[in-house]
Amino acid sequence: MKKLLTIIIIFIIPLPIMLWAGAAKEAASTAERGEYLAERGLIIRPEEIYVDSYIAHIDYQYPKSKEDVGITIYSGHHQISSRGQEEVIQIGIQGKELGFEELPPMNLAFVIDKSGSMADRDKMDWVKEAFDIFINKVRDKDYVSLIVFDSTARVVFSSTRMDTKSKRERFRNEVLRTYPNGGTNLVEGLKLGFKEVLSNYRKEYTNRVLFLTDGVGESTGILEMAETYKNMGINVSTIGVGTDFDLELMRNLADRGGGSSRFISGREEMEETFGSELDRMVVPVANDMKIRLEFLQKVDILGTWGYNNRIEGNTIHYYLSTLHHRDYETILVQVKIHPQRLTGERYLARLSLDYTDLGGKKHYGGPYYLKTNFMDMEFPVTGFSDGKVLQSGTMLHLAQALKMIGRYYYSNQVQQALDLTIETKKELQNARLRLDNEGFDDEIRILENYIRIFGGDLKYVESDTERIVEDYEIKPFVQERSLQEHLENLFREMTLAMGTKEEGGIAVSGFTTKEGGSSNLVNLLNEMALVEITKHKDLQVVERERLDMIMEEQRLALSDLMDTSNAIEIGKLLAVNHILTGSVIEMPHSVVIFGRIINVETAEVESAAQVIVPRSKDVEALL
Repeated sequence: MKKLLTIIIIFIIPLPIMLWAGAAKEAASTAERGEYLAERGLIIRPEEIYVDSYIAHIDYQYPKSKEDVGITIYSGHHQISSRGQEEVIQIGIQGKELGFEELPPMNLAFVIDKSGSMADRDKMDWVKEAFDIFINKVRDKDYVSLIVFDSTARVVFSSTRMDTKSKRERFRNEVLRTYPNGGTNLVEGLKLGFKEVLSNYRKEYTNRVLFLTDGVGESTGILEMAETYKNMGINVSTIGVGTDFDLELMRNLADRGGGSSRFISGREEMEETFGSELDRMVVPVANDMKIRLEFLQKVDILGTWGYNNRIEGNTIHYYLSTLHHRDYETILVQVKIHPQRLTGERYLARLSLDYTDLGGKKHYGGPYYLKTNFMDMEFPVTGFSDGKVLQSGTMLHLAQALKMIGRYYYSNQVQQALDLTIETKKELQNARLRLDNEGFDDEIRILENYIRIFGGDLKYVESDTERIVEDYEIKPFVQERSLQEHLENLFREMTLAMGTKEEGGIAVSGFTTKEGGSSNLVNLLNEMALVEITKHKDLQVVERERLDMIMEEQRLALSDLMDTSNAIEIGKLLAVNHILTGSVIEMPHSVVIFGRIINVETAEVESAAQVIVPRSKDVEALL
């Protein structure tokens, strides 16, 4: 059965310090490491930047799936120029969610690095506190063992079924008796972990080694060992602690061992890993997943990130060894779409997949289709309009820019490095502006520190450098387009997805200035918003009088509705499904106009777009 995926736009960016991605390709502590180096006047080297890790920096909140595997496809824009343009496609993969008690029984071996470096920042204390949470969560049917290693390795708690209080207490005591000392014998530690799992191996169990280290050590043969045990049905998941571990080894070990990897940098993240997030690291829902993405229009594939892939013409084949319970995966594709002869609604891509469930049964999914609208316009709207792609695409651009900035800097092209840093910082600040001034804080701070470093190298006066740091105005991409054309593109981009919505109500709170005021431009935008929304006959527009009455009762101004939580509360009081808000922000040389359509029930911004308009005489007259 064919499934048509409507492009849903979500515009919320949580940026936790712990970086979850999905199974084998986890995010490293990218922001923390970059900020740490920048504060010390250092620029991260290009070879140390993993684009996948930046993309995986964000939990994109993919829809929950009733099946083992859920698939959703997004594109950066709802309307594509028929003259051709670059576009970013995002594939979201979501594992099925069950209650913890419903999960299959587990046979786990914890292999813990207790080398001397684990004393730094009290990292061993993080582990002890996390295990205290874990031992209260583990079930009577689960088997657990504990191996510690420094220069040597030893089993301190052999594989045991945790069905009594005394066994749990004995495990807890062994953890408490562990103190940092010695070197880092990775291979011997992992070897003992595999042996303990093997001692109580059961096919119906989740058989897994969890390997935790904060450093670098001898690793000859470790990947081959992981692959051998994977073929026997025992997988390994890796946990990197801090910022000094062997990132590439940990990623490869999880990949070859059919497990997941987590890279964490603080006490709270460690507690989550061994508590509420444990199942996302150890319990698989699908194995040997193969995904086939085929483009149905002529494109050039510029790059793809997030898992092993093979490109054949206009088709990309992906392979993911394991998808875990409740876990999510992200794949990005950057393409250049060729000019089209025809305009209108067209299928851009088709996706299908197959995987093996835990019982060994083969499953097939799809085809899933991605539809878009080709329009006769020279330029697309400014920036990504789809909320998920705004997040992922911005992180993609950031990682690509940081690589190029590093290349410029270490080849003594400091001015080029500065110019690209300024451009990238403005892109992030613009994305943040559209997100209620939330998100990208750490990344913006890194780029601001970079600007200060480059300014110092170029002998800039400090006040000039700070002026550059404070500037966040993006130049309009299209100077010659009329205001009417800008606004038509804005509302078309915002409302294209609304045609697929189920029947329901929508409140149009309208546009306002940053200060909450009005102007002729604001009035024009509000009139156009009402006209465009009423074109969708299945959507009942709430009368303005009702909205004004509720706003007065809640003592809120229209500008307060740019806060998503306020908009949602008003939407609930009006008993509508959606609410449209917008903002006009005056810059020295331009005006930024952006609008959002918020889903009241899910708290997601389903549709959003912006235009950046030069401050021409016509625009000035309306301000």
